[in-house]
Amino acid sequence: MSYILGISCGYHDSAASLIKDGIVLGACEEERFTGIKHDSSFPHNTIDWLFKKYSITKEDLDSICFYEVPFQKLDRIEASTKKGGVLKYFNRKSIISNNKTAYKELMLDIDSYTGSKTNVVFTEHHLSHAAYSYYTSPYNNAIIVSVDGVGEWETTTIYEGTKNKLKKLDSIKFPHSLGMFYSAFTAFLGFKPNEGEYKMMGLAPYGDSSRYIDKFDSIISGKEGNFKLNMDLFTYEYSDTHMFNEKLGMLLELPNRLPEEPLTQDHKDLAASVQAIYEKYFFNLLEKAFSLSSSRNLCLSGGCAYNGTANGKILEKTSYNNLWIPPAPSDSGSSIGCALHYYYDNNVSLRKINTNPYLGPEYSKESIKSTIDKFKKYIYGEYVVNSQIIKIISKEITDGNIIGWFEGRMEFGARALGNRSILANPRAPQMKSRLNMMIKKREGFRPFAPIVHREKQVKYFKYNRLVPYMNQVVKVKKEFVDKLPAITHIDNSARIQSLDSKDNPRIYSLLTQLEIDNEYPIVINTSFNLKDQTMVLTPEDAIKTFLDCEMDTLVLGNYIIRKTII
Repeated sequence: MSYILGISCGYHDSAASLIKDGIVLGACEEERFTGIKHDSSFPHNTIDWLFKKYSITKEDLDSICFYEVPFQKLDRIEASTKKGGVLKYFNRKSIISNNKTAYKELMLDIDSYTGSKTNVVFTEHHLSHAAYSYYTSPYNNAIIVSVDGVGEWETTTIYEGTKNKLKKLDSIKFPHSLGMFYSAFTAFLGFKPNEGEYKMMGLAPYGDSSRYIDKFDSIISGKEGNFKLNMDLFTYEYSDTHMFNEKLGMLLELPNRLPEEPLTQDHKDLAASVQAIYEKYFFNLLEKAFSLSSSRNLCLSGGCAYNGTANGKILEKTSYNNLWIPPAPSDSGSSIGCALHYYYDNNVSLRKINTNPYLGPEYSKESIKSTIDKFKKYIYGEYVVNSQIIKIISKEITDGNIIGWFEGRMEFGARALGNRSILANPRAPQMKSRLNMMIKKREGFRPFAPIVHREKQVKYFKYNRLVPYMNQVVKVKKEFVDKLPAITHIDNSARIQSLDSKDNPRIYSLLTQLEIDNEYPIVINTSFNLKDQTMVLTPEDAIKTFLDCEMDTLVLGNYIIRKTII
């Protein structure tokens, strides 16, 4: 089998991946190259990097796989927009024309990478989601639930995976969507959809979930794992700029918040209610999926799989024994999913488990050194062996310094997983506010996630399963709440990442040293970027970000970088 190129683009978080013989060789989001957050454009830069890294051309490609079926998506858009009528924020002809143009451009872009013997394959959106989760999981048999905004027509699907084959068991169709439900309220609260959902999730613990709960009987309904939205309140079905109408605010007796307006207790209570309602219908959906199969292994995918608060309760609230959520469950990960599905649909072979999240670009010692030299007026760097770096940085973290950490291949997905991270002391009482105000420049209510030594996880947190990709929120044990203030949210929770030694040996060693220096094998881990910027990709990106904020020290591979005092 030759190489398979997987592509996702056109909506948000465009990405590309390269697969050979069932192994994911590389994958990266296009935004990392362009610097445009959530870049939706065709991933030319990512594909060019993959071709260069693995010394291939389009003639080496067996297949190009795309993560959805564009003409089916266009059919849905054309059908849905007919319901729009005449609205000031709605132009049906423009929406359809823009999407037809995008489709034509997509075909031209794909054609530019199509070799003389290359197949072009379009895979259903939710099948791509499901395939990514299942084929990267450790399970031979599993239920796979995919939940997001919308694909072609489906918003939710249930698959069963057995012996490397996927069978669809059930689905829910547009416009009824838990993803759109959550995004609409994200917009109602003044945050940006497809980006601000994390903010609403972080805001929810500050509110009273009972405050608006009765209102939701008129917003969403359903039983036995099904649900329907009251579409008299929402406009996302036919508008590409607005998600709700004035009726929603009238029902809630609360006007929608504008981005520049302050957050009130009303907004916090609404966020809490939305999260509670989402969890109610989400858990019912998972139980419905369980009833359709005998498997107690659950694979989760789709953008809603980033709802860490709900994810952390799945094994407690449902009938499953095991849970798998891959590192990039939203659209970017589907670039891998569609490629793996094509491979296993056309090959009878034992599955190669692809759990490695470090699939992006890496930079040599020589490349890092030459980049440091370019900035020698502003920084100075010292080459240090691994064992000494660990000791030095552990001491600095313990002393309250904030560290930029740049190591090896870039992680794939929305989470920093220890290779493009900002690290800090979880015990420092003011560290959360310092990071939010001086480094990330974001809302003060937003929490920070910890990395914890896998062997010591259960000592500090009420969860005994490995969480390698930071996608589950769990409770901090009562006796450590006050001792870990910088990673403990207002509801005594934390979105953890737990590491075995094989997952990320360097970070694992740092955690081991931190237990000696700082008593706890735990470190704050947030993505290496500033507000409205993408995660740093190159050594140059890392140095510029380091110079643009109040970060204390930068680690670039084996170089420890400090700022020159002028």
